[in-house]
Amino acid sequence: MKQNVLRVLALSLLVSTAFVILTSLSNAQVARDQNISTTTIQAAPPEKTVEQVFKNIKVLNGLPQSQFYPVMRFMAASLGTQCGFCHVFKNGQLDSPADDKPEKQTARVMIKMVLEINKTLAQGNPTVSCYTCHRGRTSPQGGPTLPQPLPSPPSTIADGATPGASARTAPHSTPVLPSGAEILNKYITAIGGRTAVDQIHSCVIKGTTSTSSGEFVPYEADQMTPDQAYEAFTIQNVTYERVINGPRGWLKNYSGMTELIGQRLAEQKLSFPLFMILRLKDQYASLLVSAHYFDIESGLLRRRISYTPTMIGIIPQQTDFEDYREVEGLWLPFTIRGYVDAGSPIIIRKFAEIKLNVPVDKSKFNKPLPPTP
Repeated sequence: MKQNVLRVLALSLLVSTAFVILTSLSNAQVARDQNISTTTIQAAPPEKTVEQVFKNIKVLNGLPQSQFYPVMRFMAASLGTQCGFCHVFKNGQLDSPADDKPEKQTARVMIKMVLEINKTLAQGNPTVSCYTCHRGRTSPQGGPTLPQPLPSPPSTIADGATPGASARTAPHSTPVLPSGAEILNKYITAIGGRTAVDQIHSCVIKGTTSTSSGEFVPYEADQMTPDQAYEAFTIQNVTYERVINGPRGWLKNYSGMTELIGQRLAEQKLSFPLFMILRLKDQYASLLVSAHYFDIESGLLRRRISYTPTMIGIIPQQTDFEDYREVEGLWLPFTIRGYVDAGSPIIIRKFAEIKLNVPVDKSKFNKPLPPTP
């Protein structure tokens, strides 16, 4: 299996046929899902902005609430620091609104600079971010680190080319790439075929998931197509639950209940095992190059990379799929590694069993009760 992964990664660097990107969710698909669900479920409220939820917001006004913590972690990772670099701790607790530290004031100035650069020079696109200059250090990197490696000489002879001809002009030097539709069709065939995929209406998974400390705890997940999902795991007698029920969703942990809305709801839905690997084409509006990586030989999905545009930069997320096994005629990954965002630990889910088209307790998709104090 390790050799297969290495082969995929190497080939993806050499030939673009190893990957395909799937862009934003199709509006038609979203509308269809909402029409199915809103007959019995109340529509989700609009997402609040950070200044409506948190105190003492000065420069991130207008940022969706769901992007706040990913943005904080992205900035910390860009500087190679933790929350305490800019924020203060009082009585052992993080006091985020406090302005005691000069580093926080500097951060606000830097954010304003990034926003202005992107507005005036990048036509409003989040091209420049904290990482552009800091590269994991608290001080911006203004020059290259010496010594610099010697540049590699350009290749002058391609396979089958006339000696002396450049690789750029040599005949047959550019591979013919398959279309996105061809790659997706090969993927559907690899996991068992369209008929087998269309017959799946429920999924029950049991296994383990890693925690922020690296400990593995029991994990379970139930899903029903098209848009209902539930997962739970327990850490130190505290049960963590995540629920998707049509156009609404919730997270429950030790601190209470958090409603999933907007972009965060869409991302959380696609992080469930069944949703993230079946019907890829139906989830997206168009196909471009890069972000979904497929094994060239088998056609199986090996990696998915998504990008979240925010006002201070583009935050990447990565999911790797390993240990494919056959389950009732379908080939499904039994190990999923998630790199949620910069500064977050790797989440590893290992499945002991996956059961398809089995009865699911629909009450699990109801809004969880608040945790007992």
